[in-house]
Amino acid sequence: MEKILPARARRFDERRKNIEKGEFVVKSSKNDLDELKRKVALGNRIMFYQGLADYHGHVSARIPGTRKFFIKPVLAPLGEIAPKHVILVDIDEYMEVCEQNYAKAGNKRAVTKIKNPPRETMIHAAIYNARPDVNSVVHTHQTIATAFSVAGTPILPIYNQAAVFAPETPIFPSPRLIYTVQDGKEICQTLGDRAAMLLKGHGIIVCGDSLEYATVHAIYLERTAYMQFIASCVGKPSIMPTSEIDYMKENMMFRSYDAFAYFKSLLPKNARL
Repeated sequence: MEKILPARARRFDERRKNIEKGEFVVKSSKNDLDELKRKVALGNRIMFYQGLADYHGHVSARIPGTRKFFIKPVLAPLGEIAPKHVILVDIDEYMEVCEQNYAKAGNKRAVTKIKNPPRETMIHAAIYNARPDVNSVVHTHQTIATAFSVAGTPILPIYNQAAVFAPETPIFPSPRLIYTVQDGKEICQTLGDRAAMLLKGHGIIVCGDSLEYATVHAIYLERTAYMQFIASCVGKPSIMPTSEIDYMKENMMFRSYDAFAYFKSLLPKNARL
């Protein structure tokens, strides 16, 4: 008997099949684009109010079915990002000018006011280019997970919300900023088909099918690192059984939307957009 999936699961399954067949064309209305900008702004604010990012770090979202994505401006405080601040980036155009963009936002003894994308926009452009299944990317310098990168210790799937990090988070071996095309290729080689990775002495990257998924799993990555550290102090952290990992990975595809709504509810009322 054919398995009947819930409506959201059916939509995800259909999109996955289209991606596998190379059918990426999706039309987005102005309302769709405005809503996506709002989500990008919300994702950045959630990172800020969760204490995972300040003015460094960024949450982006691909315009579905395209080679374009939305991201915040360079060095703009995440807690203040509004839809009107969000920038559109074309992947192909950006890869041609990425080094010039980095230079424009370079070392200045003044507050950066230019409306350029972040200096490490290459993180997002490279992953979207290499992974058509990815529609959102988060990069932060969150403390505990970054400490794991310094120690060379992968974060493991030790509890339900960590299942998506199975079998472990790969670690990029350099703290350098990611801004050239070659840098982008190298982080994609490290990331592979995983949902998250650590950048040694630098930060983290989380990606996923939706902005909701990537945002909440950046939070869960930090919580997992904290839990793994405590478990290591009192014993040896144990990895979840494979069957439970598989179940929770699928489950979180859908529960991420509820988790995102919850984290949004924790924002101050004037920051909820």
